[in-house]
Amino acid sequence: MGNTLNKAEQKFKNLAGKLKGDKVIWLIIACFAMISLLVVYSSTSALAYRYDESPFGYMAEQFLFYLIGFIILLICYRINLGVYRKLTYLIFGGSMALLIVPILTGGMRSFSLGPVDVQPSEIAKITVVLYLARILEVYKLDTFKEYFLKIVIPIGAMLLLCLMGSASVTIIITIVVAIILLSSKINKKFILYTIPIALAVFAGVVVINKTTGMFSRIETVEARVERFFSGDNEENMSYEELMKKKEKEFQGEKAIDAIQLGGFTGRGPGNSFVRDTLPNAYDDYIFSIIVEEYGLIGGIIVILLYLWFIVRCIIIAQSCNKTFSVITVMGLCTLIAIQAFLHIMVNVGLLPVTGQTLPMISKGGSALVVMSVAFGIILSINRTIEVSNTEKTNG
Repeated sequence: MGNTLNKAEQKFKNLAGKLKGDKVIWLIIACFAMISLLVVYSSTSALAYRYDESPFGYMAEQFLFYLIGFIILLICYRINLGVYRKLTYLIFGGSMALLIVPILTGGMRSFSLGPVDVQPSEIAKITVVLYLARILEVYKLDTFKEYFLKIVIPIGAMLLLCLMGSASVTIIITIVVAIILLSSKINKKFILYTIPIALAVFAGVVVINKTTGMFSRIETVEARVERFFSGDNEENMSYEELMKKKEKEFQGEKAIDAIQLGGFTGRGPGNSFVRDTLPNAYDDYIFSIIVEEYGLIGGIIVILLYLWFIVRCIIIAQSCNKTFSVITVMGLCTLIAIQAFLHIMVNVGLLPVTGQTLPMISKGGSALVVMSVAFGIILSINRTIEVSNTEKTNG
C-alpha cells in the first residue's frame, strides 16, 4: 500500500514538474474545482428532486465539464503565443458569426450544438480582449479616424450583437474595454469623443427596441434596476402588483437568508436549508450557498482566491515586454475578476440581479469551458515568458 501511494505521489510530482507557468494559478484552479464539485453537489438537490434524479449525477456532469474544460485549458496553455497573435482577427470574426447564429435560430442568447448549449456572448468576452490586445500592439492609432475604424466600429458591432442576448455580458465587456483603453497609450480625447457616439447609438437601440423588440434584454435590465432601487409604497399596490413584486424579489431575499443562516462557520457541507427553495442556487446564487454551508470563513476564502489570482496576473504582466501579452493577461484577469465580484455583490444584495455565474465554480457548460480558455491563455503567456527566460539563460 505504501509503495502504491509513493508511486502515485511521484507521478503527481512528475506531472506538476512538467507543467510550466505560474504554479499558484494552477493551485487556484485546483481549489476552484474542489469547491465547485462540493457545492454543485449540494446545491442541486432541489433540481434533482424535481426531475427525480440524484444530485450525484449533477456533480458527475460538472466533473465532466471540468474535465473537458481542463483538457481545453491544457490545449490553450500549450499553444504558442504567436499563434494567438496570428489568429486574433479570425477568432474575432468567428465570434461575431457565432453571435448571429442564435439570432437566426430564434434563441437570441444561445443555440444547441448536440447536447451542449452554446452561449456565444461568453466566447465574445475573450475574443474582444484578444482583438484589443492585437490592435493596440500593431497600430499607433494617432488619429480619431483610425481609432474609430479599428476599435469603435468592430467593438461596437460586437456589443450590439451581445446586447440582443445578454445585457449583463454587454455591460461587462464594455467595462473591460473601457479599462483597457484608459490604461493604454491611446489619446484620451478619442475615448471622450466616443461617449456621445455611444449614447446616441444606445438611444437609437432603445427606439428600435420599442418598435421591434430586438433588444428586449434592455427592458429586463431596466426592470431589475427599478426593482432594486424602487421606493414603491406597497400599501398603495394592488394584490396582483404586490404578488408580482414579491415574486421578482424572491431570489435576492433567499440569497440574503442563506448568507445570514451561514453565520461565521456555516451550517456544514451539504446542510444548506435555502438550496431547496432558492432558484438557480447552483449557478447565479452559488456564492450564497457557499456562505450558508461554509460560513463567512468559506466566503472569504473564495474572495481571497480571486484576489490571489489578480495578484499573480499582475506579476505575470510585469514580466511581459510585449503589448499584446500585457493587455491579454490583464484584460482576461479583469474580465474574470469583474464577473466574480459582480456575482458576489448580487448575492449579498449590493447590486441588482445580473445573471452572471461565479467563474470556475458555478454549475455550467459553455461558461466553464470559456473561463478555462481564459486561464489557459494566461498560463500560455506565462509559459512563453519562462521558456524565453530559460533560453536566454542557457544562451
